[in-house]
Amino acid sequence: MSEKLFATPIPLRLSAKRQTVVRTVFEAVELLRQWPGRRGREYRAALRRCLDALDGLTSTDRASRCFAAAARESGLLLA
Repeated sequence: MSEKLFATPIPLRLSAKRQTVVRTVFEAVELLRQWPGRRGREYRAALRRCLDALDGLTSTDRASRCFAAAARESGLLLA
């Protein structure tokens, strides 16, 4: 399986003491499975699009945009 890198890494604040940077679709899926934020509409879209990107059904760019939107919705996005 290829790495499926995001064009721009996505920095997140997971808690007051913990930050991370998501660089690949696989990392995004792993984090979405343990999502510390709100699991709203954007979260569901991000999970679906990231899984689709792993399967080659959608672009890595679209998965990245959806993941960033979910992080923004949950207040986790640092950028």
